[in-house]
Amino acid sequence: AFSPVAFLPKTAGISATPLFACRSNAKKEKIKRNRENMRKFKTTGRKGTTRRKLLKKAQASKARQEESEFISKCFITVPAPNSEDDSKK
Repeated sequence: AFSPVAFLPKTAGISATPLFACRSNAKKEKIKRNRENMRKFKTTGRKGTTRRKLLKKAQASKARQEESEFISKCFITVPAPNSEDDSKK
């Protein structure tokens, strides 16, 4: 006669849990590989200075020198005009 079991989808005898466990193991292994590769292939910082940095330092020192010369000229004491006339009086 009529059996409702006939209309149910067939399920595999194995549950889906081991598949997810395998998947998480793969993720853990991938993370481990990535860490090892990051350690192996990491780029170290450049030891020397770049040409651009050297040029900027040279420009900065030149500007600093010009500024200090200008400031020193601002504070030079110069006798006032007609000061010789004032001393004779």
